[in-house]
Amino acid sequence: MESRQVPDLTQASNMSSDEASRSPLAGELLDLYVAMTIVIPLAFLLKSLWPS
Repeated sequence: MESRQVPDLTQASNMSSDEASRSPLAGELLDLYVAMTIVIPLAFLLKSLWPS
């Protein structure tokens, strides 16, 4: 009969707390902020060029 190891729950909670302790500009949020700084001004520019 095979025995399987159960994952340690303390390691899982440590991983999530490490991810939560990162700065808000890390990873995907940085991509979102960069996309917003490009898309929003572009939208205002295109709206100003659109005929009324």
